[in-house]
Formats: sequence, C-alpha cells, structure tokens
Amino acid sequence: MHTDQEINNLITENDFFKIGNEDVLGESLPVFINRPRNLAAFISQSQHHAESVYLEYQSKKISFAEHYDLVGKTIHLLRSKYNVGPGDRVAIYAANSPEWIIFFWATVSIGAIACGLNGWWNGKEAIKALDAASPKLLVGDEKRISRLSSHDHPQIIFEELALSDYSNIDHNFHDANEDDCACLLYTSGTTGTPKGVMTSHRSMISNTMLQLLQGASVAARSSKLGTDWSANKPKSLITSPLFHVSGLSAGAVTALFAGTSSYLYDGKFDADRIVEIIKNSKITSWGGAVPTALRRVLNVAEKEKSKLESLLVVGGGGAPIPEELINKSKIVFPNVKHNFGYGYGLTESGAITIINWGDTLDSNPTSPGQPMPTIHVELRDDNGELILDDNVEGEIYVKSPSVMLGYYENPTATAESLTEDRTLKTGDFAYRNKGLFFISSRRTDLILRGAENVYPQEIELLLDAHPKVIESAVIGIPDEDLGQQVKAFIRINADIDTPELEKYLEDNLAKFKVPSIWEIIDVPLPRNASGKVMKHVLIDKNANNMIIEND
Repeated sequence: MHTDQEINNLITENDFFKIGNEDVLGESLPVFINRPRNLAAFISQSQHHAESVYLEYQSKKISFAEHYDLVGKTIHLLRSKYNVGPGDRVAIYAANSPEWIIFFWATVSIGAIACGLNGWWNGKEAIKALDAASPKLLVGDEKRISRLSSHDHPQIIFEELALSDYSNIDHNFHDANEDDCACLLYTSGTTGTPKGVMTSHRSMISNTMLQLLQGASVAARSSKLGTDWSANKPKSLITSPLFHVSGLSAGAVTALFAGTSSYLYDGKFDADRIVEIIKNSKITSWGGAVPTALRRVLNVAEKEKSKLESLLVVGGGGAPIPEELINKSKIVFPNVKHNFGYGYGLTESGAITIINWGDTLDSNPTSPGQPMPTIHVELRDDNGELILDDNVEGEIYVKSPSVMLGYYENPTATAESLTEDRTLKTGDFAYRNKGLFFISSRRTDLILRGAENVYPQEIELLLDAHPKVIESAVIGIPDEDLGQQVKAFIRINADIDTPELEKYLEDNLAKFKVPSIWEIIDVPLPRNASGKVMKHVLIDKNANNMIIEND
C-alpha cells in the first residue's frame, strides 16, 4: 500500500483508478483496469471538451474541437500523400509548437510511430537518428531541417504547411494494441549513438493515469488545508521540450485526456518571460521546474517582489531540488505550499516512477519519495541480489506497465537494460530508508547540465579521435545555476588551444555538450587495474586508493 491515504482512498473508492493484475507481455502486472486501450481513444474522447482551449501558443489559442479537426487533416495528409500506416515511423525535428503536437497525435492515431528527435541536436546527430529510424516522413521547422546537410526522406516544413486550409479530414483511427510502440524518444547513450526508447501506448496511458491519480490526491489533500482550486481554470505551463518524456507524456498527452489547457512555451528559456506568462495567463501548474529553471524564475520573481498566486502546483524531476529552492518556492508561490513535489524517473521507465510531495517532502526534502501504484522499485547489488536492508546502496530496478519495450533496432542495448522478466536496470544508484528512496548517483558519471543529460563518453570518443589529443576525460563539476558544468581533462602531443577543440566539438555535437572548462595535463590520466579512468580521482586527488605498479 502507498503511504498517502488520499491515493489509497482514490484507488479503493473511485472506479476510474481501480487496480488489478493483468498479463503484460507475458508478465502479470498491476494495471488500471478502466484505462483507455490506446492513444487514439484519447483523441476520440477529446471531443467531449469541444470549445475549451487545449493549447495556447504565442498569441494563438486552439480549442479541443479545432485540434481534433487539425489532427484529422493531418491524418489524411499522412495517409493519402505519404502512405503512412501502422508501424511506419514519422520523425519530428522541431522546437515546441502546435504542429509538433498535432503531428504526434495524427501519427499515433493511425498506428504509426512518432520519433521525437532532440531539437538541440546538430545536423550530424539528427542524421544518425534518422538513419537508425528510417522514417517514412520527416517533419519539422525550417530552422532544424536546415541543419541537415542531406537526407533521403520525404519532408514537410511546418512554416510551408497551411494545415488549416487543407480541405480533407480523416478521423478513421487505427485500433492499435496497447503494447504496440507509439513513439521513440531518443537518448544519446554512452556509445555516442542515439538510441530510440520504444515507448508503448500502454506506457503513455499508464503515465497519464498516474499523473491524474497524483493530481487528484494532491487536490483532495490540499483542499482540506485551504487551497482554493476554483479561483482559476486549470492551465499548465509546458516548458520542457516535447522531445522529452516530461514535455510530451506528462505534459501534452496528459492534458488532452484530462481536458485541461496548456500554455506551450517556445524559444530559449527566459525567466523574465516565464514570470510574465504565469502572471498574465494565470498559470495554475508548472511541471517543468527542474532546479536550474526554478532558481532562475524565483530570482526574477524575488527581484520584482512578485507573488505568483495563480500557481497551485509546481513540480519537477531530472535532478534533486535543493531544500532552499523548495522553501523559497513556497514563499514566491504562496498557494503551492501544500502542492510542491518532485520525483525520479527516466524515459526508459515511462516517466513518473518515484514521487515525493506534501508532509513527506517537508520532512524528507532530499528524497524523491516512494514508488507510485503499479510501479515496483527495488535495489540490487553488483551480483544482482536483492537488497532488503535500509541504507545500503544498490542499483535501481523498475518493473511496471510503463517500462519501455526496448531500444529500437538495438537488441544488444535492450538485453543490457531489460531482464528476462522485463525489469528495467536503470544504471542509477540509490539507498532506501523507511520506504523512501534517496538517489546517491545517476548513471555513475552522467552529467546533469540544466535540463539536459550529457554523457561524457560521447565527448571523450571525439576528443580521443583528434590527432593532437593523447587521451581525455570529461566530468561534471558543481554549478549553482546549471547544477553541473562540463569539464574536460586533456593530454596533448602538440600545440593546440581550447577554442580549436571547442570548434571541433561544436561541428559534431550539440553546443550544450561542449565543455565550458578545460584543464590540460602533462601526466597520464589515473586509471585502475582494468584500464578505466578513475574520475573520482580527477575530482579529488586524495581519493586515489590504487597502487600504481611499475612495469
């Protein structure tokens, strides 16, 4: 049982949240019994909200009815002109926009697979993902499509498409199996090759049900404590990119099913603009409050001496939120004091996994919380043995209906991450104390820069390939604003300056991955007996407990 009584009450008393066991890809797992069975059902049910606003974007407002028609126009276009059908891939390479969302819904509603390419990738990285996915069609905005030097895929550029003027509409949805793949969301693995996480209809539906369950629990609890939920209509602010599971699944997908409005933020993150949007559009919830973004917004609001009273819910994930930010949030967002939360999850686990809010967060602000219903989380040691004792670190294993199907066309990586009984080995480490989890490290040396993950090996492979570099190591170092900055240690064999290396990396990587701090060393990198660089020694030379044997 979950320790939150409101959640237990909802599961017990509300048929919509009733849970029972069913077969999921050969495993008996707890599921929401009265869930929709595919994402096309979300589009069908969205007609119930008709004239309510689904999306606000810049100066535009799109109602649920208008969105339903635009999806129908897009479906006809996909089928009639590009022959897109079940199982085909449609790649989306764009910044946040209504077209991104419309093409996503049209794609999944006909049984095709939406491939959300990272809009921060440069052309070379996007081409790698396109080559892996072999899409039937590429759609995107002009800025990103222009980054591609060449490709062999039919394409649609959003700025050149007058979708509202398109006359044909097709609302003949495909009845997809809920364990069919709905979308690929990409993660640049430590090999440097983008991997498409195969996310099923079931996974996105499960995530939506969990979002709604948590939201209902928070509302029930805070209403008793005096929160007025009737002051403003529910309206969420989506600042996370749609190619991230938080922006897409937790944001746009959940909002469509819930019948609530979303303000879709576009462009570079600008805290001044965010504060204005929250005030002028009366935003009631913001789920993209990663530490960097939250700190910047709080600083602007404090400087203006603003109290953002429309906000009722603020939450985030991707990195622990410092206690001082949580406390400051409850002052700047006075109506959030009972409704602040953050959690742990990853694309492979289907987003929402472990969540902390309310009294539990107040007493344990450094913990992302406990698993949500239908999610089983356990810790295992290096031998794969179950850890039952408190305060013993182990790798996080997750088993649930939300877990990914695997990595697209990558059986080796899939086998490394999924056990035979479809349990996800996250590669993240934590310990447990009295039912709460505490993250101790994430993917060993993963760098969390703002809202983006940076994998050092991807950078190191490029640096080591440079003719003037003997060896390299990349680590994250603490940064008050971004959480971490990227630092590179390099040993060179000829004169070369760091701007030259930065330019070299920028030609092959997204800019946020390029190190901002460099250290040139003249001695070999510290390595262990198996030849692996000991990165903790680069951070603290006194941490070297290895004996260096002389040949």
